[in-house]
Amino acid sequence: MNFANWFKRTSQREKELRAFVKTQFGFSLRDYELYELALRHSSAAKRIGGGIKNSNERLEFLGDAVLDTIVAHYLYSNYPKLPEGELTKMKAKVVNRKTLNQFGEKLGLMKYMQMRLGNQEVHQTIIGNAFEAIVGAMYLDQGFERTSKVITQLLVENRIDESIHEITDFKSRLHEWCQKEKMSLTFEVMEENQQGKPDAYVVQVLVNDLHQGKGSAKSKKTAEQKAAKEAFHRLKLDELN
Repeated sequence: MNFANWFKRTSQREKELRAFVKTQFGFSLRDYELYELALRHSSAAKRIGGGIKNSNERLEFLGDAVLDTIVAHYLYSNYPKLPEGELTKMKAKVVNRKTLNQFGEKLGLMKYMQMRLGNQEVHQTIIGNAFEAIVGAMYLDQGFERTSKVITQLLVENRIDESIHEITDFKSRLHEWCQKEKMSLTFEVMEENQQGKPDAYVVQVLVNDLHQGKGSAKSKKTAEQKAAKEAFHRLKLDELN
């Protein structure tokens, strides 16, 4: 590739990336190189000395801390009556690998990523890490106040409060309820490693020795969660919550 073609290609990428930031986040970026770095995976990076690569890993580290603070502030402000323990649980539902991956995918970061993975499959965590790096770049480029406003709006648009109140660990919630009501709780494996069947485990849950739910899955842990979920709804605990 000659210099003219390289320059044209580079200029086009910068134009597209600037337009992307403006469309998705509502501001004009100041330091283009920060966002370019945020979207460079370590596989496409070069060493710049001291064992450090010019990849997005350092921005990812920074973005993780900034995102954690933004979510913590949102929860602290919007749920003033909840204790620290509950706020911590709620934050974990928002700032987790699955959610970050989803944000990266929804924003379409894959289109702008620089990677050299060869025939390797692109793992979802690469996109989630890039999202954190973008947050880090935004913080350095725009400051905390603007970054907080943009990310909070993004969280609200993606129904952060619904995610916070969504129950995922039915087994723990069922256990807490049984302790409170002084009822026994037992998980029994009914079938295990049955050949020729897609589900290796079938588990039933007993509350005070009465069958309340059953679940099947490839793993025992998942089967228990499915059984607990069925019991949770059968006992109408969702209405109590």
